[in-house]
Amino acid sequence: MTQLSEEQARAAIAPWYSLFNIATRGDVKAIQEQILAEDYESCAGYLPGECWGRDTSIKVVSNFANTIPDMKFDIKEMLVAGDRVIVRGEVTGTPAGELFGVPHGGKSFRIMAVDIQTIRDGKIVKTFHMENWLSAIGQLRAK
Repeated sequence: MTQLSEEQARAAIAPWYSLFNIATRGDVKAIQEQILAEDYESCAGYLPGECWGRDTSIKVVSNFANTIPDMKFDIKEMLVAGDRVIVRGEVTGTPAGELFGVPHGGKSFRIMAVDIQTIRDGKIVKTFHMENWLSAIGQLRAK
């Protein structure tokens, strides 16, 4: 296990998080191919379909521009442990239409996200991520 410096960790993850800031992001496919290892895996759980590779990640991240066109990810805290970078962030946005079964109402949400990124040779090889989408649903349904 390599010990990343905070500078190395920030350099490896900054392009990844820039993809979630819809207003300023660049070419999702080109950036992901540059920063994610070919064998990259993203996991939100342990059930079938809750982990996916780089190609699916490109599609998932690309879809946010349509689903939540003003989405923003703000890194609130970052911890480095060996070859892992733990990020606590805040995700905000206003869905352009229905989101997780909640009809479009023009409301915005603000949720917490926690990611554990594993870095190898300057690229992200694995992401464990957890976003509090249940909170977003509650905020979007609130009267």
